[in-house]
Amino acid sequence: MRPVKLVDATLRDGEQAPGLAFSPEVRAQLAVAMDAAGIFQLEVGCPAMGPAEVDNVKAIKKVCSRALISAWNRIRPSDVEASLSSGADLIHLAWPTTKLHLERKIQKTWAKAAEDLATCLKLAKGQAQVSVGLEDVSRATPEELSRAAELLLSLEVKSVRLSDTVGILTPTQARSLVRFFLNKGFLVEFHAHNDLGLAVANTLAAALAGAEKVDVTLLGVGERAGNCALARLVDLTSHKLDLGLTLQKAQELEDLARPYLDRAFYARNLLASKAPDIEGFFYKLA
Repeated sequence: MRPVKLVDATLRDGEQAPGLAFSPEVRAQLAVAMDAAGIFQLEVGCPAMGPAEVDNVKAIKKVCSRALISAWNRIRPSDVEASLSSGADLIHLAWPTTKLHLERKIQKTWAKAAEDLATCLKLAKGQAQVSVGLEDVSRATPEELSRAAELLLSLEVKSVRLSDTVGILTPTQARSLVRFFLNKGFLVEFHAHNDLGLAVANTLAAALAGAEKVDVTLLGVGERAGNCALARLVDLTSHKLDLGLTLQKAQELEDLARPYLDRAFYARNLLASKAPDIEGFFYKLA
C-alpha cells in the first residue's frame, strides 16, 4: 500500500471551531498523544498571534519526539520571524490563489503578494522546511491555477497545500486538482473543509490521486462545519493506503480526546475551571 502522511490540524484549524479553546497543558497533552500514535505532522498554531502562542509551539516541540511540528503564517516577514523563534520544523505560508482573496482578504495586488511571498521564502529557507498553501484553490480559474504554479516553480517551491477554503469541492474536482499540481512537479498536501459534508470523501480522493500528505483533525473539528475526521479517513483507507497508524489507535485518540472536543462539555468544564483527566492517552497509546 502506498504511504500517505497525516497532518493533524486540531491545534490550529480545529481550535477555530466556535466555543473551542485549549489550555497550554491540554494542547501539549494532545500533541504528545498524537505524536505517540504515529501522526506524521502536527500543525499547532500561528506564532504571529503573540508570545503566548510562541510559547505554546515551543512547549509542543519540546514534548514531541517524532512528529514534524509546523506553524501557519501569512505572507508577512513578521509572521515568519515569529514562527522561526518558536522552533517550528516547518513554516507554512498561506498564498491567496484567487483574485477574490487577493482583493478582499489580504488587499494586495498580485505583484505585491508575489514580492511578499518571495521575501518570506528567503527568510525561512535554510532555517526550516517550507510549504506554500494555495488558499481558495477550489474557486480558482484554470488561469489562476496555472499562474500560481508558475510563480511557485520560479521561486523553487517544492511543496504545496491545496486548501478547499470554502468547502465546495467534490471528489472528482479534488482528484483533478491534485493531479494538476503533481503533473507540474510539486509534492502535494490536501486540506478539506466539510461545508458540504464531503471533507472525508474529498480527502480520500486526493490521497488516492497521489497526494503526499492529507490534513485531518480529531473528530473532524474545525471552523464552520469542520475538517476531515481522522478515524473515519483511516477506516476508509485501511485496505488502500498506509496512513502510518492503525484504525484502533485512531479511534482511541478520538475517544480519549472527545471530552476536550465536545464544545458544550468543554464550555461547562472551562467555566468550572476543571478539565477531564487525560493521562490515559499516554498509557493506551504506548
